[in-house]
Amino acid sequence: MTREHSYLSWRIWAVYAVLFGIAVPWYWPAEDARMWLGFPLWAVVSIVGSFGISCFTAWLFVKRWPTDDDGEDEA
Repeated sequence: MTREHSYLSWRIWAVYAVLFGIAVPWYWPAEDARMWLGFPLWAVVSIVGSFGISCFTAWLFVKRWPTDDDGEDEA
């Protein structure tokens, strides 16, 4: 039983869309001057979102990357 193109499922794309929505600070108001540990809050949220994208991508590579056993044997 193989999962054909499970790495292209809509759920994966939805997670990427949410994470990119968090990582891109287009929704922050220009006058927002809140700080956290000396950094603007929008920058901290953007870095956390980018870290989430990186972790999710690494998890996909580890858990869902097709192996040689998944494909057809080359003879």
